[in-house]
This record gives sequence, structure tokens and C-alpha cells, in this order.
Amino acid sequence: MPGATLLTQQLNNFIRSLREQGILDFHFEELKELESDTPCLVVEAITMFLRDADFSIAELLRILGAPLINYTRVTEIAFQLKGSSSSVGGCRMAQACCELRDASEAYSKERSLSGFDRVRREYLVLRENLNQILQMEHAINAFEPRRRRQ
Repeated sequence: MPGATLLTQQLNNFIRSLREQGILDFHFEELKELESDTPCLVVEAITMFLRDADFSIAELLRILGAPLINYTRVTEIAFQLKGSSSSVGGCRMAQACCELRDASEAYSKERSLSGFDRVRREYLVLRENLNQILQMEHAINAFEPRRRRQ
């Protein structure tokens, strides 16, 4: 169907652009390849990542705003965020999480706050782009039942 083919091409071009900008890496393409065996895998993975990341960012904001910072917990959350952002190909966010983890392991409040600001900025960029991918995936999936009937 021409509509689905056009949407798929637009999605592929968008993903290529995100790779060229360094926002996504090869892990996203690996995730996309697994979708042939597990339909809607990309949508489910992105949705879970966004939900969990929103919670983690809010928790980091609360912890880093406290009078006494729980650096161990900051390190744990940064490690979790790094893994989850890597799993959806969010390489710049993953790198920012590494920097936050290093800062919290050094018990540096200034570096931790700076690292968190970078994590939050990278997350906002990644979230915006992943939401666009979700919209395109939903539009493509809307064509699927029609293609099967033809």
C-alpha cells in the first residue's frame, strides 16, 4: 500500500537523520530488526523506556535537590538510565548518564548537578524524537490490517 510505504520511508529517513546527528546509534536499528519476530516491539520498548525514564528523572531531581544527597542512589539511577537509554539507541543520553554516574561516585555535588542537567537536556531531545517515531509507528501499524485484507 502506497501510504504505508511512504510512511515507512519517512520513518527510515527520520531514523537515519537521528543517527547522523548522534542522537540514536546502532542499538535502535538492532531493536528495529527484532520487530520482524515480535510485532510492535519498538513501540513497546519506547513506551516503557519513556515511562521509566520520566520516573527516574523525577527521582533524580528530588534526590539532588535534597540537603543531603544520596550519591549511591544517584549512581544506581544513572546506571539504570544508561542501560535503558542504550537499549533504545539513545547514545548521547547514555553518555550523559555515564558522566553523572562518575560525578556521583566522586561525591561531587557540583559535577552531579551539572551531569544531571546534561542528562535532562539529552532526555528531552531523545523523548521528543522517540515520540515522533512512536507517532510514525502508530500510523504505519494502522495500515497493517488493511494490507493483510488485500
